[in-house]
Amino acid sequence: MKNIYQILFPVLLFYSGCSLFDAESKPLEPIQTYFYAEINGERFDANGGNAAITSANGYSMLDFGGSYYAEELFPYRESVAFSIIYTETTTTYPLQLDSALTKNLGFNIPSAAYYENDGDVVISHFRKPHESDGFVTVELEELEDGRKTISGTFEMTVYLNKRIETAFPQQEQDTLIITNGQYLLELRDFRDE
Repeated sequence: MKNIYQILFPVLLFYSGCSLFDAESKPLEPIQTYFYAEINGERFDANGGNAAITSANGYSMLDFGGSYYAEELFPYRESVAFSIIYTETTTTYPLQLDSALTKNLGFNIPSAAYYENDGDVVISHFRKPHESDGFVTVELEELEDGRKTISGTFEMTVYLNKRIETAFPQQEQDTLIITNGQYLLELRDFRDE
């Protein structure tokens, strides 16, 4: 009987070890992201989105947005974009940057905007002036696998700042009322790199 255990134990150990050491890590399931809103009552469903957070001069800058593009309109693209100074304790942000902070960070950009691009060229740019209403909420979540997401809601009114052409959908309008915005995006966190 002792001999049977001496034979079976190494065999069981070998086969159990095979499953422990040869197991390949499975690829991560993609995160189901979304970014949508209504623009002057028309549905805007982004089919691309991105989000990144970086550090500069002691501040965390969160940049994110969604874009819509269609093959028949290539290279035309519409984008709604946000740039905020992120803090762990804040979830609702007004859509304006403190000018003193942006000068310390080395740039001065509108914190919320709508763009139309023809390839790499901005053909119209709508932005939110300081006096208009608007907000964006941000919830940052770290998943069990280490990836991070941001999600939230947004609303704003943006006004035409620059227009080059008038050949595309929104360019007939000078004011865009963006309502019922919701998003969930995977976040690239560059703060620790």
